[in-house]
Amino acid sequence: MNTTVIMVSFKSESLIFKNIENLPQNINIIIIDNSENFELKKKIEATYNNVIVILNKNNGFGQAANLGAKLAKTKYLLFCSPDNFVEREAVKKLDSMSNEIKDDFGLLVLSEESENIEKISKITKVSGIICFFTIKENFLKIKGFDENFFLYYEDNDLVQRFLLNDQNIFKVPIKYKNLMGSHNKEFNYPIELNRNWHLMWSKFYYEKKHHGYFYALIITLPIFVRAIIKIIIFTNNPNKRSSYLARASGLYNAYRLKSSWYRPYL
Repeated sequence: MNTTVIMVSFKSESLIFKNIENLPQNINIIIIDNSENFELKKKIEATYNNVIVILNKNNGFGQAANLGAKLAKTKYLLFCSPDNFVEREAVKKLDSMSNEIKDDFGLLVLSEESENIEKISKITKVSGIICFFTIKENFLKIKGFDENFFLYYEDNDLVQRFLLNDQNIFKVPIKYKNLMGSHNKEFNYPIELNRNWHLMWSKFYYEKKHHGYFYALIITLPIFVRAIIKIIIFTNNPNKRSSYLARASGLYNAYRLKSSWYRPYL
């Protein structure tokens, strides 16, 4: 196999072993663990000869994914999170497909299990992507993910930059199953706050980066106003109030051009 599977994990102990077992044992796997779990690293590397675990300070998905790409020694990279289980022969099929189209692509985007995708189709509009296959050289040439994003919209930004560089992006009939969340469920509340903060910060940053500050402000200001109203409405519901407070805070910091500083308190 001339492919490295790159997984970014954070509190993903409940899924990571199942995902590794789902992949053929002759495939290189690099796990960038943003929770810096030394026991997890020790256990995985003692069990599997084809897996390397890198303990990494949590600076976001994009930074970790870029690190994995730089460490990989293969021509191709497959990015997939611990909660996304690709079909058993996915890497073999992707390798074969890339040869068939003579590496004339920027990204091959896998299809979710529920999608009715029967043949390869070209993607011409920006959208979010979850599991995707790329050529390492091409990925690094456009500098990978923008590491200013901590979470959310870094995939949209990557797609947009590949399209702007006239790189073909294809949706392919190779499937993955999305379990909707790779973290241990005991951390649901702090991670939910983290998601709400960064969803808003990243949305503004993405729109500002590609369309300018005032366009981003116009697009997000109604969301900010609704969040403020919800904070008032849910005064007696601390959990919901905190979620909307996180949203408002994320946008407020983005409006002030502050970096994405918020981190989950675990």
